[in-house]
Amino acid sequence: MASFVEVKKLALALSEHERSTLAAKLIDSLPDNSDEDDESGAVRFKTVHSSMLRRVRYSPKSRLLDVVFRTGETYRYKDVPLDEYNRLMEAESHGK
Repeated sequence: MASFVEVKKLALALSEHERSTLAAKLIDSLPDNSDEDDESGAVRFKTVHSSMLRRVRYSPKSRLLDVVFRTGETYRYKDVPLDEYNRLMEAESHGK
């Protein structure tokens, strides 16, 4: 198995597009766990069916919303109210 340093060198040798594609494939390979948070209190990503988004994670305690896009990019939004997150998850189109 390659060390972290070796993997980092290989990843940095890729173009930005190649890194995004690799990140998206790695995210897709993760098991789709239940929507329940685990005993440690860690909030798990939820897979969404969207042409723009892959996964979403929200922490009501910290009011942080993490969104993973199909490009592999991840954005973190701060101070997101719970009702805003609920509207996103209930929307017909998660990406709009």
